[in-house]
Amino acid sequence: MKFRTEYIPGRSSLVLSPEMPVVLLGSCFADNMAARMRSCLWNACNLLGTLYNPLSIEKALRALLFSSHPGMEFYESLFQAGGRYHSWLFDSRISAEKRDDCMAAFLERKESLESLLGSAKAMFVTFGTSWCYYLADRKDYVVANCHKQPASLFYRRRVSVEEIVERWVDIAMMLKDRYPHLEIVFTVSPVRHLKDGFSGNSHSKAVLLLATEELCRRLDFCHYFPAYEIVNDDLRDYRFYASDLVHPSEEAVEYIWEIFRSTFVDSAGEMVLKEGEKIFKAWMHRPLPSSTRCPSAESVEKEERRREEIRLRHAAFRALHPGMLPIDG
Repeated sequence: MKFRTEYIPGRSSLVLSPEMPVVLLGSCFADNMAARMRSCLWNACNLLGTLYNPLSIEKALRALLFSSHPGMEFYESLFQAGGRYHSWLFDSRISAEKRDDCMAAFLERKESLESLLGSAKAMFVTFGTSWCYYLADRKDYVVANCHKQPASLFYRRRVSVEEIVERWVDIAMMLKDRYPHLEIVFTVSPVRHLKDGFSGNSHSKAVLLLATEELCRRLDFCHYFPAYEIVNDDLRDYRFYASDLVHPSEEAVEYIWEIFRSTFVDSAGEMVLKEGEKIFKAWMHRPLPSSTRCPSAESVEKEERRREEIRLRHAAFRALHPGMLPIDG
């Protein structure tokens, strides 16, 4: 007897090389996938920080890459609360005590994103919710993060499939014009947003699923990866959620990562990832603390020799695969 329906991954027409960087944007699920990739020394990161709704992701991308006055647009998004400056365009990772520090962080993100997209073959975009918050006194200004400000400052609505598609067709075409080699992969986050109840979460995710379907139908350089379906239709069990019953568990994320590799990485790339993972694990390993306060000179010397061997192994690995990440940088 079968007690679950398993997702059988098929090889995508988009084949990724671990030697080429990957940009991931969107919700915390993008962070999870980036962390898995980096643990294999694959150069992958979520440069925009945690952003949940499609309009905020698009708006941040537009401010970083396509604004005629990016510094001014970012400067106007700043406000002060609790002794720190925050931006309505980003999460708190760009917040700081001084405006200039926020601006420096913004410009660093801009430079890093432009550099990575110049050599990346793919950009993964994860939509988390179709509910958006807008400033109450500026009805057209969508915010990426409320930064724990009073609810009276905002109004909230669920955006439509058409709004998402209109915005993303436009910016996807702009990205393709600037980076002709770039492919875009959309995903819908399996993280549950239960503030609006079961029905509210389902309706919100349905909007995202329909929007990504339409984007992939219209644009031949856009693809879809079914992270949402893998958790909800394959795993389909609270065993695969964290203790909050909202976020996927480590086991679920690992399962999605395995399917991701089977979908986008060929056998040659898989060998590179396995070797990168071995090197990373060896480098991150720390010997158990000694029962005495001070380790012996012999054990210190042994550990230094071990780490030097890893450095040499990693240097040889990067000589063969120069796009992979350093281990001590």
